[in-house]
Amino acid sequence: MGTIIFSNIALPGTYLNGKDISYASKKEALESAPDDFSLIINGRSDKSLKINPSDIDYNAEVPSDAKIDQNPFTWPSALFGNKKENFDFDYKVFYDKDKLDKLIDNSSLMSNVTEPKNAKIAMKNGEFYIEDEVPGNKVDKEKLKKAVIDNINTKSNELDLDDNYYVNPEVTSKSKQIKDALLDAQKLKDMSIKFNFNGFDLKLEGDSLLDLFDMNDVGPELNYDKVYEYAKYLASETDTYGKNRKFNATGIGEIVVGPGVYGFKLDVEGMVDKIYEQVNSRKSGVIEPVYSNIAYVRTDDGGDIGDTYVEVDISRQHLWFYKDGNLIVESDLVSGRPVDGWASNVGVGQIVNKVANTKLRGLNFDGKTSYETPVSYWMPIGWDGEGFHDAPWRSAFGGNIYLTKGSHGCYNLPPSVAGALFKNVDYVTPVVVYESSTNNSPGMAY
Repeated sequence: MGTIIFSNIALPGTYLNGKDISYASKKEALESAPDDFSLIINGRSDKSLKINPSDIDYNAEVPSDAKIDQNPFTWPSALFGNKKENFDFDYKVFYDKDKLDKLIDNSSLMSNVTEPKNAKIAMKNGEFYIEDEVPGNKVDKEKLKKAVIDNINTKSNELDLDDNYYVNPEVTSKSKQIKDALLDAQKLKDMSIKFNFNGFDLKLEGDSLLDLFDMNDVGPELNYDKVYEYAKYLASETDTYGKNRKFNATGIGEIVVGPGVYGFKLDVEGMVDKIYEQVNSRKSGVIEPVYSNIAYVRTDDGGDIGDTYVEVDISRQHLWFYKDGNLIVESDLVSGRPVDGWASNVGVGQIVNKVANTKLRGLNFDGKTSYETPVSYWMPIGWDGEGFHDAPWRSAFGGNIYLTKGSHGCYNLPPSVAGALFKNVDYVTPVVVYESSTNNSPGMAY
């Protein structure tokens, strides 16, 4: 009788994929899906998710060719021998993927997420330090889904999410990258950058240097806009181009002269490049200024008119040329006729060029006809077309000649004076033009 019964019934101690099916119908045991499966997922921040079979329409089947092959004649030993016999088959698992996705998306694992943050260099009270990373609790959903599916397929009941299941900081406080960045940042504290402007004590160091930086994901990084503004500040402090100047006029004393084409003008973008180059070297040093317009000299007080210059007083119709403090040339002259826009301009120009044996061309006073005049010496002083040249056609200079018989704007000189000036004056020598007692002349273009 027992042999007949256990031909269709599982022997005592029989297990199917870990489940006790003793005395159960073999056929029904193979056909029945396991109903005791559930999965508990444990994550960071005390977050968890429990997945029940009904949540995802879970179903599992053993292979169609699976058999519980037992010898029914061994039922007495199975009954009294307390022996276990295991039959393990790979289940074919079915579940609703959309429901699984939604279940994961709506779980606490995916809510109130704290994003991971890399360790970074921070600064407090002028000191750099490493700010620790933030691990966060952002789950890598694709890795989690794969692990859940693997656990469903293997009927594992618990999944503990370790670091591999999370989006973790790429840079930690122990990373060589951040430690190197700290050492690099600390070099900034000891840097001192000087600028070679005679007459100015300008340094980029300490807070003024650190203020040019932003703190990025790794460490301090120069902010271009801040560096540009600093270069503009240097220009505002040191530029002489386009500014009025105090000048010690011969026989008069201190006067104020307007601007012209002469003066120092800093190349702001060029200075930005220089600052970047020096700062990125992490070494102290001296930066040589980069100019878009350069003057003859930078004096100890930061000015640009030293003891070498050409001086012209239109009111006195007179010229002086000083070189290294010595009067080299002095002469009366004839300037532009101060009517109908022919007056010579005032301001601070410079010897732009020196040309021998050339021809000067322009319009006559009628504004219609033109002239062409050969000269032996031509020294333009700006962009207005004005300059010094010899005027051999004149027999007299100085006085009030210019009021009625003045030039077209240039400074007419006796040939010997023009020759002496041409021989001794250097390019870029400042030319200071003013009116001491009249007010007929416009300012120079610049």
